[in-house]
Amino acid sequence: MDKDYIKNIIQVVLDKEFTNSQKRKINDYDSRFNCACPYCQDSSKDMYAKRGNLYLSSLLYICFNCGKTTSFDKFCKDFYISIDPDKKLELIKHLSENISYNDYKNSIYETDLEDLINLDDLIDVFNNKNISPISDFTPIKKNSGIFKYLIKRGIPPELHKNIWMAKYWKNDEQFDHIICLLNRGNSDSKSNKILGLQVRNLKDGKNRYFKIFNYESLLKLVKGEDYELDMNKVTLYNKLSYYFNILNVDLTKKVTLFEGYLDSLFYPNSIGMVGTNTSTHIFKDNDIDIQYFYDNDDAGYRKSIEGLKDGYDVFLWKKLFESIVKNKPSSDPYKLMERIKTVKDLNKLSQISNNPNVSYDLKLNEFFSKDIYDIKWIPAIKKKSFIK
Repeated sequence: MDKDYIKNIIQVVLDKEFTNSQKRKINDYDSRFNCACPYCQDSSKDMYAKRGNLYLSSLLYICFNCGKTTSFDKFCKDFYISIDPDKKLELIKHLSENISYNDYKNSIYETDLEDLINLDDLIDVFNNKNISPISDFTPIKKNSGIFKYLIKRGIPPELHKNIWMAKYWKNDEQFDHIICLLNRGNSDSKSNKILGLQVRNLKDGKNRYFKIFNYESLLKLVKGEDYELDMNKVTLYNKLSYYFNILNVDLTKKVTLFEGYLDSLFYPNSIGMVGTNTSTHIFKDNDIDIQYFYDNDDAGYRKSIEGLKDGYDVFLWKKLFESIVKNKPSSDPYKLMERIKTVKDLNKLSQISNNPNVSYDLKLNEFFSKDIYDIKWIPAIKKKSFIK
């Protein structure tokens, strides 16, 4: 981030708003610029009063005299200064690396739903504008191919509310049927507002794909490429748009983090992420009580071990499997174990048990632990062989 560029902009504003040399002076600190407030003039009597502050980590301006709180982006607009496009990209990158959920929650950029994407506008773009590869965007239709696919996957109709169906065009003649997971609220007041979107086709193996439309990409589809974005807001909303169901969780209670979107449908107060590499610092940095429910595979084992070492609760698949075998009458418990230990995720567990309430019925909350000695319940990671 070009600190001098920001300082020069503030200086231009002060030179325009004040004639007194002391009022025009900026105090340059490591984490902020301190100056006389150009909004309230700070004081007409004390020429040395400087209660305006531009904080460099969050790029938020706060005056401790008049209480003005705004983003650097809006600060510039208020005083008719345009930010250089290349510098704006640098600032957005800086915000993405430094801003946290706490900044989002407690600043003027709260989750005011007026700033999210209107679902009706998105429907219009996908179905009528011909500016996106997506068409035929609609709620799941009963007995359609995608409806049957979801049922086969163990996802019953009552969980289809935030899953829609569409076509994804690869070219003018070829398309894939896709499911669209809408990152939106469940309540009536929130259900028409979209934070982000994930689409996936129905194929397996190398032909399977996932695509993420974050807040910014959806906003540009709806408003146009030339729409002027608010730096702070778009950075924060982009961050949050990758956490499926974040508009519905209670962050004052324990939040369960899953690798994927679909698994989070089966567990209370949970969030779906975009794989094991999704950063969770946004929760850690703000003391949100979290626990991890990774997949039953090598990547999940690695992340579970990391979680245990960092002092977080992680889900212990092996402990669950042994409990099931112990408590379920079977003429061949070893065969039962061999069958169930291939279950990779919560969606699959729900599917083979034919029970969308499996998290309650199997009391899955009892199979989390933060005890480092419980690392014994995490299977050894298979070493890759390089011998052909």
